[in-house]
Amino acid sequence: MQLQDQLNQIRAKSAKMIPADTATIMTNAMETLKQSGIANKALKTGDKAPDFELVNTKGTRVSSANLLAQGPLVISFYRGSW
Repeated sequence: MQLQDQLNQIRAKSAKMIPADTATIMTNAMETLKQSGIANKALKTGDKAPDFELVNTKGTRVSSANLLAQGPLVISFYRGSW
C-alpha cells in the first residue's frame, strides 16, 4: 500500500472520531491558513532548512547543526491535543 493511501485511510478513520463542531473549527483554520499564503513560504522538497536550536523533551537545547554532523536528521513536530 502506498503512503498516500495509508494517510487517506488514517484521515478517513479520524474524521469519524472528531466531533462536528471541532471539525468545523479545524476546517476553518485550515482554510484561513491556505488563504494567508503561508504555504508559499514553507520549505519545498530539496530546500535546505536553516540551522536552528530547540529544546528537547528533557529541557536541553539541541542544535540542528550538531545533530546533522552525526548523520541524517528527522524532525517531528507534535501538535498536542486539539
